[in-house]
Amino acid sequence: MKQYNVAVVGIGAVGKEMVRLLRRRQFPMAKLTILARRERQEEVDGERYEVKPTTPEAFEGMDFAFFAGTEGSKGASAEFGWRAAERGCMVIDNGSDFRMDPRVPLV
Repeated sequence: MKQYNVAVVGIGAVGKEMVRLLRRRQFPMAKLTILARRERQEEVDGERYEVKPTTPEAFEGMDFAFFAGTEGSKGASAEFGWRAAERGCMVIDNGSDFRMDPRVPLV
């Protein structure tokens, strides 16, 4: 089975739940990268993650990027969503930045 490189942008309550769901549903991940405004460590269900700063370069080699609601509503998806897509990344945005944008499918 193919394995994917996945980024979760934002590690508040919504981002942590995204990480839990990806793990619980056994999404086929080769690599999980957590991105946020600043570098730090975060824990999700007893597992520690190195959080890296969100930059356009952070999406290089990523297959999927899940933008969490809180980060999205603060502009992370508006600032980095298109840049991630330009790098070949499938962007799934939980925020409202692109809700009415005709170029973006609503699912």
